[in-house]
Amino acid sequence: MTLIELQEVLGERINILVDENLSDGERKQEAELSKTVSSLAKQMINNADIVLRADRLFAEGKGEKAKIKKMVGE
Repeated sequence: MTLIELQEVLGERINILVDENLSDGERKQEAELSKTVSSLAKQMINNADIVLRADRLFAEGKGEKAKIKKMVGE
């Protein structure tokens, strides 16, 4: 999943949560699902940030000796 696709999923989750036609039970169930989606989204964003930081290190010529190379690969 790309970050753009993730953004679309998060937008859909928000639209579901603000739907006035949901019963209290449905809203609670959707809120729990949204918490799970949010947690996964946060991890995806954090991972993307690590990759971008590593790319910057390599682009600046500082990545060869960095420990991050072992974590993210070539």
